[in-house]
Amino acid sequence: MKTLSLVFINDLSEENINTIEDVLSNERLRKYLWIEFILNLDMVKACESLIGNLIVKDNLTDALSWYLAFRWILPENKALEELHGRDIVQPYKIKPGIYREKRRNFLKGLIHAGLC
Repeated sequence: MKTLSLVFINDLSEENINTIEDVLSNERLRKYLWIEFILNLDMVKACESLIGNLIVKDNLTDALSWYLAFRWILPENKALEELHGRDIVQPYKIKPGIYREKRRNFLKGLIHAGLC
């Protein structure tokens, strides 16, 4: 278990979260993992080796999709772009239903990062 520096999830947690295993074992925090991937380049790099884990891959897919759709307001994330460039993660089009489902969490992440 490698210790990680989390920029978003640690602020949401009631306890100190240091590893990806801590995040994956907490159902409430798992729904914010994709936002952590958008805001934390080091987290993407650290979890690349876990791409076989369906939860990690789905969250990386969400992160890439939202990152590409809202790149104009988000900080640059070369790690996500590299995963996409190597065809490890493929984005989806953010349809209205997906937008309605995830927009609140996305806005929490933007506010936390001081982007809006």
